[in-house]
Amino acid sequence: MTGQILTAQGLNVTFATPDGMVRAVSDLSFSLMRGECLGIVGESGSGKSQTFLSALGVLADNGRAGGVVNFQGQNLLGLTQNALNDIRGNRITMIFQDALTGLTPHMRMGEQLTEVLVTHKALSKQTARARVLEMITRLRVPDPQQRLAMYPHELSGGMRQRMMIAMALLCEPDILIADEPTTALDVTIQAQVLQLLSGLKKHTETAIILVTHDLGVVAGLCERVMVMYAGRLVEEAPVDELFYDPRHPYTRGLLDSTPRLAGSVHAADGRLKAIPGQPPSLEEQITGCAFAPRCAGAMAICHTERPPLRQSGPGRRLACHLAAPS
Repeated sequence: MTGQILTAQGLNVTFATPDGMVRAVSDLSFSLMRGECLGIVGESGSGKSQTFLSALGVLADNGRAGGVVNFQGQNLLGLTQNALNDIRGNRITMIFQDALTGLTPHMRMGEQLTEVLVTHKALSKQTARARVLEMITRLRVPDPQQRLAMYPHELSGGMRQRMMIAMALLCEPDILIADEPTTALDVTIQAQVLQLLSGLKKHTETAIILVTHDLGVVAGLCERVMVMYAGRLVEEAPVDELFYDPRHPYTRGLLDSTPRLAGSVHAADGRLKAIPGQPPSLEEQITGCAFAPRCAGAMAICHTERPPLRQSGPGRRLACHLAAPS
């Protein structure tokens, strides 16, 4: 890894709704190193996906982003749509949760993949087609010529996801954002997708951002992990340290609620542990720590003062009063 390729400072994402303002991401700062795999974990609604949709300028119409997201000297949040179009799908690419909605339904796969190289690399259609065939062959797509003649709905879920990965890799991006890349896939296809991402990490300098709720996936691919809750970063650590020494109660809750073949995550009655309660509504102004109502160790200060995000060791950050320095 040879330095930072993406940084965010004070990123805020809000949505105007009939019921009020929703604060999806609040005061988020982080960095991504070239060639590393950074995991972003948290429950649904914690702000994981919106962080990167905002950076790429693809929020819903009622969404607004503020702060700075710096990509190699450019603030992505301040770029025009034309400037963003030169970066999206070329230098920064994204694999979406649902490959079917991420693909154009009325275009054959060959047309869609070829268009990426024609648009971003100015290749001829013939040269682009040859590059596409080479890529999907590398991704072990069987009968590649036949698959390229199909429409998205004619492919299986796993095959669509492979096509999405191929589309994301064709331009040899600097950053690949994988948003729940194994959602709704059976375990065999999940393993194949993760193997593809692992191979990409080993053989290229592409940085990977893995957005997921699956801590097992994070353990197998990532070097560093950010844990988000209610739109805020609550813990960041190297992946091994996070699993062996989780310091935030929410992180411990996520790990305890992860199914395992053996271990201490099950209660005496054999049931899987769960985090009590529900995440807070992001339409409300949260006083104190957002996790306090669900935290067994919460103190009075947890309900009245938001814990600042502090350094808690080399490469570690933590926002928790329980672990505050004395």
